Amino acid sequence: MERLNKFISRCGEASRRKAEELIRSGAVSVNGKIVSAVLLVDPDLDEVCVNGRKISPPDRLVYYMINKPIGYASTLSDPHIDRTVKDLLPVSERIFPVGRLDVDSCGLMILTNDGELTHKLTHPSYEHEKEYEVFASWIIKYPGRTKGRALLLKFEEGVLIDGIKTLPAKVDCRKIDETGILFRIVLKEGRNRQIRKMCEAVGLSVRSLTRLRIGKLELGDLMPGEFRKIKLEDIVDSPFIR
Repeated sequence: MERLNKFISRCGEASRRKAEELIRSGAVSVNGKIVSAVLLVDPDLDEVCVNGRKISPPDRLVYYMINKPIGYASTLSDPHIDRTVKDLLPVSERIFPVGRLDVDSCGLMILTNDGELTHKLTHPSYEHEKEYEVFASWIIKYPGRTKGRALLLKFEEGVLIDGIKTLPAKVDCRKIDETGILFRIVLKEGRNRQIRKMCEAVGLSVRSLTRLRIGKLELGDLMPGEFRKIKLEDIVDSPFIR
């Protein structure tokens, strides 16, 4: 037996979190009956449908990395945005993004039909690292180099956003002057617009944000809009895989 949201994720339809949303919205049926809560299913006996279409685990798992440009949504469809990462990745497999980058951010994304990998890379309990390069300007008057660097140290302690303290981050200041501060930050969680909110909490406004790394997979020389097929071993080490 298997939890329904996990089975939907394993079929490459959505992440576990999105699968729960599909279930609550009435888009999922089991043996012909609409369900509204997560339940246990037998993958060998039960027929599961999403939006009227029977689903099953993919014959093979595929993995792609892409350098998402600014202006593209990191979803497969968005009624409010014309361009999504799907437009950049003309592949036949049903795949979905691992985590999000907002429209104004760019950099490394992974797309796959491996729901278990997606769950493990995005759930904060696994604490997998994601590295970003950020340039932020001063909301307040330039406080000077010493006090400016002290703002970044707050990220290492954790700052309060949306009423919840962030996990301690690793921060490396690259440049600081009157225009703003350039730094790299490593997170082990991925809350909505987290870096932008963290910066606002200490008096900074993000002007550019690029994701450089997910786990051990690095963006490298991949140009904006380009994608590349990769292997599971490129993303995670073998003890983590299953």
